[in-house]
Amino acid sequence: MKKLLYSLLILFVIVASSVSGQSIEKTLKSVSDIDELKNAQWSGYAKYVGGDVILSEKSHYSLAPASGLKVFTSSAGLELLGSDFTFKTRFYYDGKITNGTLKGNLYIRGGGDPTFGSNLVKTSDDLETVTKKVLSAIKDAGIEKIEGKIIADDNLFYNQKVPDNWFWVDMGNYYGAQSNALTIHDNLYHLYFAPADKVGETAKVLRTEPEIYGLNFVNHMKTGKKGSGDNGYIYSAPMQYNAVLRGSIPAGVKEFSIKGSIPDPALFAAQYFTNKCIANGIFVSEKATKADASPDYTKLENFYTHVSPPLKDIVFIINKRSFNLYTEMVLLAIGGNKGGEYKSSKGITEVKRFLEKGGVDVSGFELYDGCGLSRSNMITTKMMSGLLEHMTTTKSFNDFYNSLAVAGDPNDVGFYKHFGAGTEIAENARIKSGLIEKVRSHSGYVRDQNGKLIVFSFIANNYSGSRKNIDAMHKQLMIELAKLK
Repeated sequence: MKKLLYSLLILFVIVASSVSGQSIEKTLKSVSDIDELKNAQWSGYAKYVGGDVILSEKSHYSLAPASGLKVFTSSAGLELLGSDFTFKTRFYYDGKITNGTLKGNLYIRGGGDPTFGSNLVKTSDDLETVTKKVLSAIKDAGIEKIEGKIIADDNLFYNQKVPDNWFWVDMGNYYGAQSNALTIHDNLYHLYFAPADKVGETAKVLRTEPEIYGLNFVNHMKTGKKGSGDNGYIYSAPMQYNAVLRGSIPAGVKEFSIKGSIPDPALFAAQYFTNKCIANGIFVSEKATKADASPDYTKLENFYTHVSPPLKDIVFIINKRSFNLYTEMVLLAIGGNKGGEYKSSKGITEVKRFLEKGGVDVSGFELYDGCGLSRSNMITTKMMSGLLEHMTTTKSFNDFYNSLAVAGDPNDVGFYKHFGAGTEIAENARIKSGLIEKVRSHSGYVRDQNGKLIVFSFIANNYSGSRKNIDAMHKQLMIELAKLK
């Protein structure tokens, strides 16, 4: 078989004055027969921070980075909003309270907090804790009965719920959850099934947790083999309450759950708190609803404000756990910063401006979201490396650097606990990876034998077969970078 990468070696720019450069060339020769890359596009770039280029192959190619794109949004968020930036969800009431009865409405004003009612960020309040705080605040305000309704206000954001060019297969599942100014519980629910007795038969839908009011399912979910894992998909979209279930869940367990996206998080929040009020003895006379337009809040009483964890803690989850929703919410906040518009296109414009101001070459830049779920996003490995190098000069660099997954560290919360274990990159390389259909990327930092910092970016598009050999190739390149002297 033709050696794919061997023919590309002459195009690489390698640090030529050291044995280490020869090691990189040797590594490239050893992986030059990767079948998966025969008809693919591959790009790589690495350089010393403030120093020489180590390798550059097709580094000007515009390629889809998948979740590697989160580096762009998270770094821009830290710099443009600030590491200590927080989001606020405010609770108001109108009317008057007489003898414990509020003759008026209660409002939940969404402020774009991605963590409201979530337990992903260590310092955030989960849904149960938030509920207790809200109920306590209602009672502390002297409200024992509401002759009115609870109204959710999610009007802060532009009304496009998901970015352009997201796939239908993604949007009904938790990783394709919509961005909403009143996000709650990560805008997700758990859907529980009971597998059938025989493989291939339909699994039974049991319940959702939390309960999503009015959500209906057309169930085509099958029972797979024991140990086959989660191969189930929920086909739905924002504001749609009829979802189609396809795929399979494994046999051999009493129950199995997959995660779906809440059709209308703001309406769910109003319904949820209405039901919680009633369950805790606070009568609410009318059905929950949403505000068509925001009221004049200067004329309302703000009786409780919920504050999010600082942005640096949110970015920690964005990059360690590659969480799409948080990334898209930060992109919207970037767009709305300093009086701007809370819309994806505005956030993307500000991210590009941030790159340009940092001296990053933005040739080949084409974005449709902030998290990388869109296959239409395009960046270059040189651009990625330029951003990583620029971040070393910023005040938020430590927060950014510490948010990346640590290779070979069993105590890290990222996805690379065993990657490179026992090699030169273990507890050395900091990595943000990306993976969607036929896209694999690895970018980040690694230190050489003298402790000098190197930035790198490797992206493969349109590969065939398994990504296993591509991962191995990228890992070996990182190892050889770490061996440089």
